[in-house]
Amino acid sequence: MHKQFLFGFLLLLLFTATGLCQQDTLTLNKCIDIALNNNPQIKLAEGNYDFAASNVTLARSVLFPQVSFQAGYVKNGGTTFIGPTSRTAYYENYSLTFQAQQLIFDFGKSTSRISAAADLRDASHQDYLSAKQDLILAAEIDYFNYLQAKRVRDASAEVVKQAQEHLYQAQAFYKAGTVAQFDVLKAQTDLANAKVNLISSENNVRISKLQLENVLSQKLSNTVVMIDNLEATQDSIDINTAMNIALNNRPEIISGKLKVEANKSYLTSAWAANLPSINATGGYNKRSYGLVDEYFLPSWNIGATLSIPIFQGFALNAGIDQARANLKISESFDDNLIQNVALEVQQQYSSLQETRESIEATRALVTQSEETLKLAEGRYKQGVGSAVEITDARVGLYNARTSYIQSLYSYQVAYVGLKHAIGILK
Repeated sequence: MHKQFLFGFLLLLLFTATGLCQQDTLTLNKCIDIALNNNPQIKLAEGNYDFAASNVTLARSVLFPQVSFQAGYVKNGGTTFIGPTSRTAYYENYSLTFQAQQLIFDFGKSTSRISAAADLRDASHQDYLSAKQDLILAAEIDYFNYLQAKRVRDASAEVVKQAQEHLYQAQAFYKAGTVAQFDVLKAQTDLANAKVNLISSENNVRISKLQLENVLSQKLSNTVVMIDNLEATQDSIDINTAMNIALNNRPEIISGKLKVEANKSYLTSAWAANLPSINATGGYNKRSYGLVDEYFLPSWNIGATLSIPIFQGFALNAGIDQARANLKISESFDDNLIQNVALEVQQQYSSLQETRESIEATRALVTQSEETLKLAEGRYKQGVGSAVEITDARVGLYNARTSYIQSLYSYQVAYVGLKHAIGILK
């Protein structure tokens, strides 16, 4: 019995230790999947598409027979006169009616509205793709921003460690009488400044994590491990290819063109509203003064109607003017969008080129700054350097590392920004 209890207790400790050691691993692709599944902006875009799709069904409904059924019951009562004599009477009416109507021809009014609704549905799908790409862009930027903040925090922690070691060294030299008290005070000041920078860096990590959680619409555990791919190299693309892909692939441009076509169809429908409509009609009904079957009197009707609008209080002309104005607006919006997309592609491409070059420059700067700090520390140990040299070298190294981290982040953001600009972000 005791052995079984001990064995179970050991198993519990093993599982607990295993659970404590496990950490959540978060990759960039996993972040994107979480954002797409949770973020309300995607749900909003999906709802807009569903609404637009239902409008197509609504517009097509006029092409099908419109069938209705009515049942009625009326009870009447009151005083009636038969000659000079009056009496109270009550009687009941029952009715059953089927009525149908089918559009025969309306000179394109309905088909134009159907075409417009279909174009708007397709445009809404492109808007959904655009919202999806916007969310992916935001998720990647916040992911890389979090990685950047963590790297800067680590660089700040390294400066604190170096400043602490230098303080110990300055205190030892001061006790030995090889340096003045100024060196100790300078080292203490440098350590305090380094700790202040570390506090700020840690706060930036917390803020960047909150921003990432916001775009993911999900809290991240404190044990989450971010896969750092800031230094990942990306495929290159020339500016002409990028521009051609953007003009043919960008969801906003495709959506804009579809909206122009939809407004053209609406203009056609508004103009056709001045033309006649032809409908076939038919019906069948029964009426009776009682519920007994032989008292029901049947009747039917069949025919066609021609409807010609003569005067609608200038409503038809106003409808044409509105449709023409909407078409003008959508065409202008589409032209402006193409210009903005072209500008965005050029800007993102230029930023990518700049950040790619800055990575090499800042990497070399880090190497040079590391050598400068080593020389300054060596000179100080030999008694020929000064505390100011160490401070300047350490600040220079920290700035160089921060610039290198910033260039890595800017490169990744510029690359994902270029993919977003040309409409291939997935």
